[in-house]
Amino acid sequence: MYNTRRFLRGLLLGALFLLGTAASAPAQVQVEPGQTFTARVLEVTDGDTYDVRRSVGGEVTIRLHGVDAPESSQPYGRAATRAARRIVGGKSVRVTVEDIGRYGRAVARIEVGGGDLGALLLQRGLGWYYEQYAPGATEYDRLEQQARNAGRGLWSQANPTPPWVWRDRTSGPGETSTQDRDCSDFETQPEAQRFFERHQPGDPHNLDGDGDGRACESLPGRR
Repeated sequence: MYNTRRFLRGLLLGALFLLGTAASAPAQVQVEPGQTFTARVLEVTDGDTYDVRRSVGGEVTIRLHGVDAPESSQPYGRAATRAARRIVGGKSVRVTVEDIGRYGRAVARIEVGGGDLGALLLQRGLGWYYEQYAPGATEYDRLEQQARNAGRGLWSQANPTPPWVWRDRTSGPGETSTQDRDCSDFETQPEAQRFFERHQPGDPHNLDGDGDGRACESLPGRR
């Protein structure tokens, strides 16, 4: 009887814990192309991925429109993340949704203090103009060319590798051991999650040990 009571009490405590966790978890909201809203930046995962909380409530994960920043494992990847945190971290921004990308992320422009975040990163040489997904963004193209000509940021390298090429090289069964990634290569769980999602299908880097779709759950910053 005593063991049965302990077992039932354990079940009750576990259920209460799960309910409390669910109640405190932030609510991700669905947005649509064409929507514009104000929000506060909660987290900068890397140079082109952000978590924001809308002023009207609910959280949204943003993929920056028209800019592909270096991956964290690339040269200038961490520099792009640090710069983005200085520009928008914890600040109030204006978000304009352009599209809904894979994995349901909102692809959007972000404005802070009247300036366009994508333009600011390109101007500093901390990203590529992603023409494939933002054709006709001539200002982004011009800013990238200016940064190239001035040798700013990543353009100080002789032959910088675009992140979309880098991602292709570091995924799939043909990768070498030096290209493999594990959880120690990431600072936060959202950073690892983004890398994990970009290298699907499958889990070539074995970041999701329990197969629940969440990479490197022991890292900080999990939402």
